[in-house]
Amino acid sequence: MSELGHSARETRTFIRRFLAIARRNIDHEAVAENVYENGGLSGRYLIMTGISAAIAILGLMLSSPAVVIGAMLMSPMMGPIVALGFSLALLDFGEMSRALKALALGFGLALIVAVVLTLLSPLKEPTAEILARTRPNFFDLLIAVFSGIAGAYAVIKQRGETIIGVAIATALMPPVATVGFGLGTGDMGIAGGAFFLFMTNLVAIALAATLTAGFYGFRPRLMERPVKWRGLAVVLVFAVLSAPLALSLRAIGLESRATAETRLAVDAIFAGSESRITLLEVRSRSGEVTVSALISTRALVADAERQLQQRLTAALHVPVAASLDQIVVADPQAASRAVQASPVSAPDPVAALRGRLIDAVPFATDAIMLNAEGSQAVVLLRPEAGLNLQSAYALETALTQRFEGLSVLVTPPVQLFDTVDLGDPAARARAVWALSRWRATPAIRMCRPEQPPEPETPPAEGEAAPARLDSGETFIAELAAVGVSTTTEGAPACQRGDINTARLSF
Repeated sequence: MSELGHSARETRTFIRRFLAIARRNIDHEAVAENVYENGGLSGRYLIMTGISAAIAILGLMLSSPAVVIGAMLMSPMMGPIVALGFSLALLDFGEMSRALKALALGFGLALIVAVVLTLLSPLKEPTAEILARTRPNFFDLLIAVFSGIAGAYAVIKQRGETIIGVAIATALMPPVATVGFGLGTGDMGIAGGAFFLFMTNLVAIALAATLTAGFYGFRPRLMERPVKWRGLAVVLVFAVLSAPLALSLRAIGLESRATAETRLAVDAIFAGSESRITLLEVRSRSGEVTVSALISTRALVADAERQLQQRLTAALHVPVAASLDQIVVADPQAASRAVQASPVSAPDPVAALRGRLIDAVPFATDAIMLNAEGSQAVVLLRPEAGLNLQSAYALETALTQRFEGLSVLVTPPVQLFDTVDLGDPAARARAVWALSRWRATPAIRMCRPEQPPEPETPPAEGEAAPARLDSGETFIAELAAVGVSTTTEGAPACQRGDINTARLSF
């Protein structure tokens, strides 16, 4: 017991000596005065905030990282944030109020500038730079924490303020501008996600600055407040400011768990199929997880989506909405590698959208084209893509779900098929889809199509009986609905055993 006590005393002595060395030659009064002087409201602060917000929103709409970095360099928000951190460490509520007022007014001004420029701009499509700031992740938190530490250290050691402006603005001004873009375009999802990122980073930076200031010996004056009141006040302030950070960490942790569990589940579901996750997107919102996955595999698994849903629900113990699409490919590894070799998006919003679409199509294509408005896309697959009609059809479905508001038309290479099972709605839908994409004019012969069932109740007296189409007529009507003309001239003959089948050539 005495040895443990002696070791503990040595450890405490070492810590005290280390802290004494770290805090040596620090003028606490001068540092605090300098921090508070730069953390208040001023004309320069408001002007630079407005200019940096204007540059940030323009850079985000153009998807230009260089322009966004320029806005980061100009942002003056580091002053009030460092002042907030020091006022928490010193428990100086007057300076805390000044810092919060400066931050609130700066945020409001930046928001107004971003909203006005968004309304005046013809660029309303969210770019990759904007979408990257719609929700916090673990790396955003690390940036914010290290920004707060670097800011407080540079002020305390008087190493200059350049590093502070760069680090803190990296985590704050672009999300503020993104909030303005979301409000200007009426997209509350973008606005809400970016605001959550802003608040999370703001709190992380301020608390990191507070802890750094405390490490270097910045403490409240004991004679000004009773010890009990001081402790209670510190706990309350930290609890209030930590709330968004705790929520963010919970969401980030849940998404990380869901991502890991999804990979394990896919490996188990597709065991022996040499499958790879080509695309995976995990979202956590209000305690519910949404998982969207695109799997490249050599063999389809019939109930893979149901299995994934059950496995994730059992593992995460929260509501899960799982969407899984499968694509049969000859080399799943090549498809996965192609996703990683993505080109850099161009500044133009339509070009940026096309870049994102290229990222999402890891197969050989002749062309990926978008119209001028960015509302419709055409993907022309090459024969080397290795996709059959079912896989190409699944690819179009997955892309349409992934790019909300974008009509994606996937055109597979021409593949000859001569029969269609009229009793299988999925087979009819794929045939209609393929023939419409190829702009074919097939010759079709119906082989003993299934007759429609008799109505359960006869029509009332005086009412005309509704038209009843057999399965062959239904197929022809479905083709006509998408603009495919058909003919019977030159159609192949029916063969023995053909029941409820369409024979066709084109």
